[in-house]
Amino acid sequence: SPHSLVSHSFGTELSYLMAAAQLLPLVHTSCGKEHESTPLLGGGTGDAASCLHGRTSPRWLSLNLLGPGLLVCLADTDAGCLIVAAQSGSRWGYSLLPLQVLLIPILFLTQELTIRLAVHTQQGHVACIGQFFGRGWAAFACTLLVVECLLAMVSEMSGLAAVGELWGVGRTAATLGSALIIVAVIFCCSYKQVEALGICFGLFELTFVATMLFYHPSPREVFQGAFTFHDDPGFIKLIAANVGAVVMPWMVYFQQSAVVARRVRSEDDVAQERASTLLGSGLTQLIMIGALVTLAAAHGPHRSLETVEDIVDALAPVLGDMSSRVLVSLALSGGSLAAAFVVTLAASWAVCDALGVEDKFSMDASPSSAPTFYASLVAFMVIGILVLETGVNIVQFNMVVELINGLLLPFTVCFLYLLCTGEALPPEARVVGWHKALLAVVFSMCGAVCLASTLYGVLVGVTRTA
Repeated sequence: SPHSLVSHSFGTELSYLMAAAQLLPLVHTSCGKEHESTPLLGGGTGDAASCLHGRTSPRWLSLNLLGPGLLVCLADTDAGCLIVAAQSGSRWGYSLLPLQVLLIPILFLTQELTIRLAVHTQQGHVACIGQFFGRGWAAFACTLLVVECLLAMVSEMSGLAAVGELWGVGRTAATLGSALIIVAVIFCCSYKQVEALGICFGLFELTFVATMLFYHPSPREVFQGAFTFHDDPGFIKLIAANVGAVVMPWMVYFQQSAVVARRVRSEDDVAQERASTLLGSGLTQLIMIGALVTLAAAHGPHRSLETVEDIVDALAPVLGDMSSRVLVSLALSGGSLAAAFVVTLAASWAVCDALGVEDKFSMDASPSSAPTFYASLVAFMVIGILVLETGVNIVQFNMVVELINGLLLPFTVCFLYLLCTGEALPPEARVVGWHKALLAVVFSMCGAVCLASTLYGVLVGVTRTA
């Protein structure tokens, strides 16, 4: 029944938070203190190359799977992504379902490269670009990232504000309250503690998987709808939005810096990071599929969503109004909080890299020891709040953000590809052969699809309007 579904889901999410409370003292023994770096496996950078091809360990099954790879993928399914998936299902049924499945290996292939770069360079992504392509290109990459992170921060805050509005809390109060929580957690906790909390919040998104199973649409209907193509500018633009919603540029910047901040050095550590990223890649797309299928089954095709309240209204006839509000609130708030942590850290790390100030472990330093890092973080939060207070439409704004992510994706994967196939990595860890060719094809296709579908959707839409 809907009430038992909510009770089970809420109980599950509560258990996640209780687990987080128990994990916090374990994941990091100190907060706000500097740590000495451990040497790389074998005593040098080159010897660490075997990390990426080394043995695995029974520790794969331990809590160490809760690393940057899982966090960044859960953050990937933020409020904006869930709204895009919900809009895809509500407007076009199951037509975009195959794309969600196809994006699983693409997401893993992209994020796995950041682990290689982090282990062998011990630098963030912007710092790598500056070292191998010059400070001008580093400034260019940092500028693109800052713009994207500002938009993303507004998107996360809008998701949290939308949840507040569902329960009668004003947008301003909900936004300020959320911002205070995010800033307090980052200022008071070490990196690994923030990581544990972010993952636990992100797991709230699994509520959409529960609702998908509750609706259990006909497999025949899903199969037929999955292979239906629509010659409509709105459908074409949603292709770019879905790609941009899954492979986000800030994910690349965050995971590389986070792996460095986590002091990943040993063979087991690297193996666990790859396993965590693979788990996250599958999990985040399962959540996207859950949102798409839920709204396709609940709303019926060819109906657009204008507000988050529309998502609740679509689920209410079957789940009930209160159940729908609770489930949507859990999913959107959990995803937005996880993504807010990731976005603010990615942007702050990138700014420090571009300016060449402070070290890669700023997250574990006090604000007085890393003023640029913490000042950048607060600045992003303030700008996000100010933009959100202009009263933008939350659903439309998140759609635009995902489209911009898709347009910026080619620049990000281009730098990532050049770094991983060039001198940034030692020969034994460099991407070569069929792997290099596969990445060239995948990245080229993703970039082309994003650019072409966006331009087509915009131009045809303008023509039809005229």
